[in-house]
Amino acid sequence: MTLRRATLLVSAALLTATPAAAAARPTPTMTPAATTAAAPSTTNHFITNLHGAVAAPKRIGYTVFDSGSSSAQVAALPSGVRAMVWLGQKCPTKADAAFRSTVTRLASSRKVFAYYLSDEPHIADCPGGPAALASRANYVRKASDGRQKSFVVLSKVEDFKPFRPGITHVSMIGLDPYPCSTANPTCDVDKINQRVAAATAAGIPVGRVVPTYQAFGQGATTSHYYNLPTVTQMRAMMARWAKVVPTPPMDYTYGWGHQSSSNPTLVDSPGLQSLFTSYFSG
Repeated sequence: MTLRRATLLVSAALLTATPAAAAARPTPTMTPAATTAAAPSTTNHFITNLHGAVAAPKRIGYTVFDSGSSSAQVAALPSGVRAMVWLGQKCPTKADAAFRSTVTRLASSRKVFAYYLSDEPHIADCPGGPAALASRANYVRKASDGRQKSFVVLSKVEDFKPFRPGITHVSMIGLDPYPCSTANPTCDVDKINQRVAAATAAGIPVGRVVPTYQAFGQGATTSHYYNLPTVTQMRAMMARWAKVVPTPPMDYTYGWGHQSSSNPTLVDSPGLQSLFTSYFSG
């Protein structure tokens, strides 16, 4: 099943008014209760599906917020937080005048960290996607003099080789082997090793891989397959990601608020929020 990221265009009013993989082969499954995750090596902690939330995610330690592309939305982000600007397409097209205009307008902003260019594109449906992404990623790099980054998420192993950075020139590649589901009620963290090994074998450098923490389930949806991890299970997930991707450029928590395909989420779990707060603080 493919979960699509909802395009979140958070208005400046909402933002200001809100109150409050490197392993060559799989390693044996860890016992979650005995697993302690080391402090993350990156300070870029991305959270999506905010639905206007600001205070709580920032307090937890998230430093990269899902954002729309208006200058007002970016400027309204709180101090210490940068934007991941959503300019995404399921099947990417080449950089056009509208794309270039948006990036040019934001290229000098120190509050823009990166641009989310595509969420789970598939080469079978989008054979021109890799070349189109290259035109977009190249323009981001040129317009910002290399200060800003580009980001995509890949879900299928068959997409890893055609969408590898050597072809697309994308700065960061998110991998989302969600390990917690009704098929794996104890959470199969070996999926993380397997996905990272497949990515590196396909030519995706481990230093460009973005770990994706599964902070959602589907227990309150009509198609329940994924489970919201427990605190113990999330701790095991963090430790495994840290083992196979020790120095990521960013990590990504999916996600904060509800979607039709993801409910419950991080907003529903004080325990997970406390764990992320402790993890990000080192």
